[in-house]
Amino acid sequence: MKTNINIGRRQFLHHTSCGLGMAALAPSLGRLSALAAEGTAQGVFRDRAALERLITQMEADGPLYLSIPRPDGHFLSLLVRASQAKRVLEIGTSHGYTAIWISTGLEETGGQLTTLEILSDRVEMARKHVGLAGLAHRVTFQEGDAHQFVATLDGPFDFVFLNADKGGGVDYFQKLFPKKLSPGALLVAYGAIKSKEKMKDYLDLVTNHAAWETVVLSCTMDDGFAVSGRRRT
Repeated sequence: MKTNINIGRRQFLHHTSCGLGMAALAPSLGRLSALAAEGTAQGVFRDRAALERLITQMEADGPLYLSIPRPDGHFLSLLVRASQAKRVLEIGTSHGYTAIWISTGLEETGGQLTTLEILSDRVEMARKHVGLAGLAHRVTFQEGDAHQFVATLDGPFDFVFLNADKGGGVDYFQKLFPKKLSPGALLVAYGAIKSKEKMKDYLDLVTNHAAWETVVLSCTMDDGFAVSGRRRT
């Protein structure tokens, strides 16, 4: 059964929260409740205090480095852990803030992140930030136009985070699906509230696609995610 959410932004913000969205996703993720209760998995950070200092500093620098707010970063990390993702693709590295959050989840699953960014100065800064976070062993950086690069990547990926050009989602989807996405894969696209009109074609595609189930949710009551799960059968 498809999950269609075609409501106005104000109504959405009034009724929807990150928790409600996760409740809708729980049947697809399966292990979410167990993971949240455990709070433990395969890996641990050597220096959580240092990681926290880096994230706090990046947040203090504000728009220069942040592509999403902290609650959304926590949500990404939780999704990676909950889905037990091993091979993750990020489209839109920016300065590495989201790569750090994704990689905190991968520390527990033992997985790897491939992240794509078109601007060389951002790639350089992201490498620095990820290295300072102690997570460089989890991340492979690729510089170039993602619309061209995605087609050259070896799949399959079981988690994809889309946070690049908001009008490019359909093209990314068509280059990823079906061969480069695992059964049960998650597609997580950011900007589904504030950039709803720019993302309309993509949102319509994943909401109505027979092979996917999609929910739109917010952790901040501001912007949010379209989280799509690929059916296994």
